[in-house]
Amino acid sequence: MPIFGTLAVIASMTIALVGFPTQIYRNYKRQNCDGIAPVLIYSAFISYLLWTLYAWTKPDLFLIVTDTTGVILTSILILQNIYYKNKALR
Repeated sequence: MPIFGTLAVIASMTIALVGFPTQIYRNYKRQNCDGIAPVLIYSAFISYLLWTLYAWTKPDLFLIVTDTTGVILTSILILQNIYYKNKALR
């Protein structure tokens, strides 16, 4: 894997394995998603989803694992956003 590919995988894994779980936990503790733009969550989800689809066409385990993790974690953020928004409306 070229150096830039390796760096991209490391950066993506860092965001997926550190950034998103931290945000998910913070949302859970506060019981809201204030301060996060929904468009950011949805764009991250779409990006990870497209990269996951691409990764499945290539025999690249690093891309598959990293981007599938990103899809799962951004899905949780989307569900939190919907749940807490609906909870606030009740």
